[in-house]
Amino acid sequence: MFALDRLLDLLAQELRADPADLRLKNMIHCDEMPYDTGLVYRDGHPLVYDSGDYPAALRKALETAGYHALREEQARLRNLGRYRGIGISAYVEGTALGPYESASVKLDRSGRVIVATGACSQGQGHETVFAQIVADTIGVPIEWVSVIGGDTDRTQFGVGTFVSRSAVMGGNAIAGAARRVRDRVVAAAATLLEANAQDIEIEDGRVLVRGVPSSAVPLAQVVQSQLPSYAQPGGEPLEAAVYHHVPTVTYANGVHIAYVEVDPETGHVRVLRYIVAHDCGRVINPMIVEGQMHGGVAQGIGGALGEALRYDAAGQLLTGTLMEYPVPTADRLPAIETVHLETLSPRNPLGIKGAGEGGAISAPAAIAGAIDDALSSFGVRVRMSPMTAQDVRALLEDQKDLATKADHPKRSGTA
Repeated sequence: MFALDRLLDLLAQELRADPADLRLKNMIHCDEMPYDTGLVYRDGHPLVYDSGDYPAALRKALETAGYHALREEQARLRNLGRYRGIGISAYVEGTALGPYESASVKLDRSGRVIVATGACSQGQGHETVFAQIVADTIGVPIEWVSVIGGDTDRTQFGVGTFVSRSAVMGGNAIAGAARRVRDRVVAAAATLLEANAQDIEIEDGRVLVRGVPSSAVPLAQVVQSQLPSYAQPGGEPLEAAVYHHVPTVTYANGVHIAYVEVDPETGHVRVLRYIVAHDCGRVINPMIVEGQMHGGVAQGIGGALGEALRYDAAGQLLTGTLMEYPVPTADRLPAIETVHLETLSPRNPLGIKGAGEGGAISAPAAIAGAIDDALSSFGVRVRMSPMTAQDVRALLEDQKDLATKADHPKRSGTA
């Protein structure tokens, strides 16, 4: 993304075009979906974008940023000797790599739900999202759902958490298992309540005949009705296991806009605003998706402005501790403004796309573009990341040296 966005910005400069307009004119439109790129993805399948409205994401990001007002402010402040810039990056990300993910859903004798899956959480909020899916599918309070991830005593086969895959792969496996359990609960309840299965409803952990509130019984009673007794051998266990399989990935997309101010004297870069408009298909939990974006953007800003593995001439690592490797802290990060777009993926029943890496993908490119834009009057071109204050000063000094040589060709020894 860094290389692609830097090329687009350089092209915009050559054409004297607005970088937002240039991107908008070249984006794939939603009526072209699914869009075959003619390439092959790393899973060996054709790289075909499944869904998305890329121009809408860009327009929404520009609208949220107040793009034209920012351009006016930028011009006004530049006349006062303050240098601000706007950077734009638009990404498409392959998410939810297969081949499968596993899940099992089981009701205990009290009617509580135990979920086990190969998708294990590293802090992304899986437990909450997976519990939401189960609670909505079966019809129980979310507090009744316990989620266990990555435990080989509970799940013999699983793939894991990477490539922004857990909500798509684990979520759909869990939803499939929960639907099977619900179907079995309905069948057992129909026998217990002496009603047609089509008339059975499950609401907030209670099972009843539609239109007959007095028929309601606790879910636990339905579970226990399946146990063997002197009168009956017992019913089918209220549990199910599912392996959700996909032949290829889904494609999330988004647009990042960074607004920065650069001090040419010190090279210091301050990120004033940061906007993300993203499309991860169906949004199960907006707060968790925003948290994913915020964490990713923070990581991306670190990579854009300071984080680097640096070595001396002898190959000795110089950035081996957090004293030299500047992870961004809260006082260096702006409020991150997020906009959710929902274009459902046709490649899985829940219509989900991944979101975990979307925050980090575009941040270095957006910030590099913003620095470049802020210092455009100096002739600076940003071609690397990170851009520390020292790196910014070096670019400015290099540009000053080039200008001096151009003014005094004989003194500099150039023709």
